[in-house]
Amino acid sequence: MQTRRRLIAASLAVTVTAMFGPAAHAARPPVPIVPHDNMPIVSGSGNTLSLEEIRGAITRGAATHDWVATQGKPGELVASINVRNKHYASVTIKYSETTYSVTYRDSTNLEYGLSSIPSVSPRREDFSNTAMPANTPVIHPNYNRWVDTLIRDINAELRRL
Repeated sequence: MQTRRRLIAASLAVTVTAMFGPAAHAARPPVPIVPHDNMPIVSGSGNTLSLEEIRGAITRGAATHDWVATQGKPGELVASINVRNKHYASVTIKYSETTYSVTYRDSTNLEYGLSSIPSVSPRREDFSNTAMPANTPVIHPNYNRWVDTLIRDINAELRRL
């Protein structure tokens, strides 16, 4: 009788873990959007690049991981990514001959919002447990990872010139 109860309890625990484990893992708390302002444009040759060369490098870098870059105003591109037709992010990339900046523009299904009250991040690796001021833009952690990859790909393309 005891063995049977233990077997039923173990089966129930496995079933509950299988049902709710993946959902708990996927629901990560939003984190502050990491700013990427005035990053230096560094070419592999050391030469100053034209705006056309920079635009081309940004466009090619974006395409490396399925970002689509379209021309906005002069010196500005809009890059967007659609992940599994479920998550969408869009950024504005402003560039000059010396620097570029990547700024959040829009998103869908990435929990974008403003923090409401000062709080401490529950995850140690997120900003070393520093307090987050109210009205800080926050988003799903994957957004910051996708933008970091975008920047790494842009820099790799710039170094090829």
